[in-house]
Amino acid sequence: MDRNSVTGLALIGLIMIVWLQFMSPDKKLVKPITAVKTEKVERQVQAVQAPAPENFGVFASAAAGKEQLVKVGNDVFTATLSTKGATLKSLVLKQHLDSNHKPFNLVSNDKNGALSLLFLTREGKKIDTRDLYFSSVTLDTLRTITGKESYAVRYHLDVAPQQGIDITYLFGGNSYKVDYDVKLTGFGNALAGNEYQLQWDGGLNYSEKDHKDESQSSIATAYLGGSVVKLAASKENQAYREEQSGEAKWVAVRNKYFVAALIPQGRTEGIFLDGKRKANDFTDYIAALKMGVPSSSPVVDNRFSLYFGPLDYNIVKAQNVGLEKIMDFGWDWLTRPFAEFIILPVFSWMNTFISNYGLIIIIFALLIKLVTYPLSMASTKSMKKMSALQPALKELQEKYKDNPAKLQGELGRIYKEAGVNPLGGCLPVLLQMPLLYAMFYVFRSSIQLRQHGLLWVKDLSIPDSIFDFGFSIPMYGDHIAVFPILMAATVFVQQKITPTTQTNDQMKAMIYIFPAMMLLFFNNMPAGLGLYYLMFNVFSVAQQFYINKTTTADDLPKINLGTSSSSSSSKQKKGGAKK
Repeated sequence: MDRNSVTGLALIGLIMIVWLQFMSPDKKLVKPITAVKTEKVERQVQAVQAPAPENFGVFASAAAGKEQLVKVGNDVFTATLSTKGATLKSLVLKQHLDSNHKPFNLVSNDKNGALSLLFLTREGKKIDTRDLYFSSVTLDTLRTITGKESYAVRYHLDVAPQQGIDITYLFGGNSYKVDYDVKLTGFGNALAGNEYQLQWDGGLNYSEKDHKDESQSSIATAYLGGSVVKLAASKENQAYREEQSGEAKWVAVRNKYFVAALIPQGRTEGIFLDGKRKANDFTDYIAALKMGVPSSSPVVDNRFSLYFGPLDYNIVKAQNVGLEKIMDFGWDWLTRPFAEFIILPVFSWMNTFISNYGLIIIIFALLIKLVTYPLSMASTKSMKKMSALQPALKELQEKYKDNPAKLQGELGRIYKEAGVNPLGGCLPVLLQMPLLYAMFYVFRSSIQLRQHGLLWVKDLSIPDSIFDFGFSIPMYGDHIAVFPILMAATVFVQQKITPTTQTNDQMKAMIYIFPAMMLLFFNNMPAGLGLYYLMFNVFSVAQQFYINKTTTADDLPKINLGTSSSSSSSKQKKGGAKK
């Protein structure tokens, strides 16, 4: 990173910071509702979740009963299901712990459960199946499966003669995916609008120490019509809602590293997303699929897949429904291809024989430096040539300060004779920027780095803090992180040993300003990101030392200075005139 590129990089970094703060996709797609509508939405939700007994209609007989729980454990999670609502009340991951290294429940609405069917009867009764007691065909209260084993939990609700609801969960022994079947019998003319909703109610419980940071990644989202719809509850005391018609591939609720997704295996009528932010930075969401119930069909059998697990790119992509699009890798047309087709595949490949992600990051930084070496070499040589030309350029600027057109002509001649491009120092750096930005997005959101350490760092997915102030310093944060300090030092050294084409006071000040900017920017970034840039800079410094040592005077440009050529030309003209 030469000093000629510092200004450009600083501007790009500033643009990125502004873009992250004010132009993030989550905030663009939020659609707030007025306070009046907020109260209306809350009343509707309460009416559905806790209706009065007389409002059940034909479902009144199912409104009373005894709740029975069943736990199903496989290799990756333990799920708790309830006969009240045939719903999911708890899901605890086995291979992923919270920030205190303890198991945690993804389901935030563990009192009522997260999954339910929601519909309106022809008589105007609003029914949420979590208010109804199902009978369980399964007699087990605890079942553990593994490997290729499977286990089904079946629930049945009798509504009236030849009218009922059947819900079936099918668990695999080593999978985050659960098959989920809904069978409605005799409801062809019973539902208003001939539709019902399968909904996930409640945001996912937070797993990280910094709840405010995690809330920035907590959204409700859907994929339909070839595009991702996102809903982010960014402000308290406001309701957020998104409702669209069409065939959806999935709806989901996510936090920073985990997701709960409802994936239909048939046609849907649309999606419904709803959200609100609570005072403790927790974001509460509803994500629902709208399903049609044809009046001519006595039996409607809809099948779904449920995914409860980590936002691991390879795992979510294997669902084959585009669920990986929920992961934010920046611009789809620029940084996302670098993340999906270069960074993540290389990480996965190296992880097959290297278990420590800190070492993987160091090796990856070396690989990127080797790949970009030709660009860096071209940039450095261009800078050295431009530096050697500075005396001649200053002489020309002084001589033709009143004749800009002549100055430009002479500058062009010198650049051509020297074989240099004024932008040669910046262009190679700019060509690397999409990859560097993609690294920023991947390291900031990659679950692969979570709770993996290196040396003093216990978790590469969070800042490598060695001291907490107990208060926050504006722009810097509430802690001291080591990697940003080391990285800022390498940036300073690199600028000191790199040739420059500018000697003015502003560029001299940038030697100190730019490292300080990098320190401020990276102090709150994940340690993995700081480690990558630190090692990349270390390799760059080593490369610069090598170039400086091996470059000789023969490598520098030899030109006919404008003043000399001009003088000799003038003398020849005078001699010719005397003859």
